[in-house]
Amino acid sequence: MVFIFWQGIISIHQKTFLEALSREPSVQKVILVVEKDITPYRKDMGWEVPTLENVAVVLAPSKDQIISIVRENTDAVHVMGGIRSGRVISEAFDACVKYHCRLGIMTEPFNDAGLKGWLRAVKYRAYKLFYFRHIQFVLAIGKQGMLQYENLGYDTRRLFPWGYFISLNTEPIENERSRDGAIRIIYAGRLEAAKGIYRFTQELVRTSHQNYLLDIYGEGIDEGKLRNLVAEAGVAERIGFFPFLPHEELLKRYKNYDWVVLPSAGKDGWGVIVSEGLLYGLRAICSSICGVSGVITNGVNGLVFHWAENGSCRNAIAAMLENKNFEDSETISRWARRTISGAAGAKYFIEIMNCVYNHNARPEAPWRRAVVNGS
Repeated sequence: MVFIFWQGIISIHQKTFLEALSREPSVQKVILVVEKDITPYRKDMGWEVPTLENVAVVLAPSKDQIISIVRENTDAVHVMGGIRSGRVISEAFDACVKYHCRLGIMTEPFNDAGLKGWLRAVKYRAYKLFYFRHIQFVLAIGKQGMLQYENLGYDTRRLFPWGYFISLNTEPIENERSRDGAIRIIYAGRLEAAKGIYRFTQELVRTSHQNYLLDIYGEGIDEGKLRNLVAEAGVAERIGFFPFLPHEELLKRYKNYDWVVLPSAGKDGWGVIVSEGLLYGLRAICSSICGVSGVITNGVNGLVFHWAENGSCRNAIAAMLENKNFEDSETISRWARRTISGAAGAKYFIEIMNCVYNHNARPEAPWRRAVVNGS
């Protein structure tokens, strides 16, 4: 089989999945077609353009080139990074419809908050009328993505939970975390309201527990008030601030931590920092808004809290700092490699393709099949 992925950029979050897919026995070729190599937003966050092994990359093709790629690969399965999301994806979608190609969507949920969110919902209802009949499957990233497509009326038999499947270049890190009893926590991301880090830190500094160290890597509009909060609470020795790091450098830091936090308060399709932490054997604490919250089992490999429930975040923080009865680092890492790695995603993708096109049984998402303790 030949698979062609049409996406916005060459993403570090897709690299190891696409490479693993290219190594599957039933796969002849994997092609990635992108509108640009990287965005300024991602550059500011420390990203670099990844090199993909065994995956053909086509950068910024013209309309004629797009039509040529589709026309020469009418038997391939074309996977779009959204519906009409950018010039390249829109033109590729139209060409795939024209040439009656096998066509699917891999997409995060759209932001449905506020007036703009309402307008997006109207747009997607129009997409339902014009485009859904051409789409044979949807890989919906996160619980919100699943819910949105269910509510839009997309055939649930061809709607599959999806995520960002990543692999790390090293084996689980030898634990170099603090031996003084402090719970060490890492956050890496934008410092802005939608990421929820200010609200989370407010709850953290109010706790009666003193046995924590939180390191915040990132920049953004909330940085000033975060620093003020920390200073006024008198906890500067327990909460540190660091700029964005190159991604490879950030990965090396995980060995210093026990927990990874992603407290998003606004739309967050997945949350790869949690996947990275789990792969390295960290426990995770995140809000239910994050798509990746679906892989967390409370009290086992982490904790999920709900911003809409009064006291939920505070209670989760207390449980994190008590740090009792959670699985050990090696067990969490081993489970993550079986369920949310690039190789796990590739095998799951092939199972989905066999379900859609060969009428095989519907596969279950890998994180739902395997319990964390491996039993």
